[in-house]
Amino acid sequence: MNQDVGPHDNGSHDNGSFTGVRGLRLRHRTWLPRGMPLGVVVIAHGFAEHGGRYAYLAERLTAEGYAVRALDHRGHGLSDGKRTRVVRFSDYVEDLGLFIESGRERFPGLPSFLLGHSMGGLVALAYAVSQPASIDALVVSAPAACAGDVSRYRVTAGKVLSRVAPDAPVLRLPLQKISRDPVVVAAYNRDPLVFRGPIRARLGAEMLATMEAVDAALPRLRLPLLVMQGTRDGLVDPLCGPHVYELSGSPDKTLKMYDGLWHEIFNEPERDSVIRDLVAWLNARLTREPEAPPSRISR
Repeated sequence: MNQDVGPHDNGSHDNGSFTGVRGLRLRHRTWLPRGMPLGVVVIAHGFAEHGGRYAYLAERLTAEGYAVRALDHRGHGLSDGKRTRVVRFSDYVEDLGLFIESGRERFPGLPSFLLGHSMGGLVALAYAVSQPASIDALVVSAPAACAGDVSRYRVTAGKVLSRVAPDAPVLRLPLQKISRDPVVVAAYNRDPLVFRGPIRARLGAEMLATMEAVDAALPRLRLPLLVMQGTRDGLVDPLCGPHVYELSGSPDKTLKMYDGLWHEIFNEPERDSVIRDLVAWLNARLTREPEAPPSRISR
């Protein structure tokens, strides 16, 4: 596994790569604060996008003293692999585990926070329930962790297609609804690293199976958990965030619902306020306390 350069005296950004499961080459980005980091935030991005789209969030977090690392999932961004195609959803999860492990080696002793958005939220949840000792806290933004209003017929049809025609298109997302900020939407539309095709049958079926597995495991989750969700999300059912919050067995869990915000809460006009909430939550958990604070919901 390639190791990128160590901490810098001045804030900086560097890129690297590593070998994921099944021998696929995966790319990643690292943003470093001035001096030694307070902790490390690992970002798992959503379907069709890439880690580079989190540059603004990363820059805000590095200004607060955090190192930020974001990988491009297999078949996404600069990473190798057929665009958005996956044999098993667990490939994403295992890749993420290798990436987190490399961060632990690079930043030994520092708190490690995992942040997953949308499909990346499902990847992060699947990792957290299977490897809770590898991270110190979990944040999910608009997690694609429930089927929402998908009909039973569509679910069954998707499972059948996954076996006989895994690359068959099953769902095209309304990507114009990622943000109310037209500048964000325009940048997304002209980004050559963004995939604009549909979700394929295999990925859809694998996501549904992973949702079921995560649901079964969430009551056993004890990691500090922050769930962040816009109430006007047009890509992920806004009830998915509360669903994760309610199922989680964490004694330290927080649900932040943002009235009127769309899917990408870190790219909405209110992004700075949302990021302040994130930073405050991270800062409060830089050192684990013997007794966790009570669960809470806020808007």
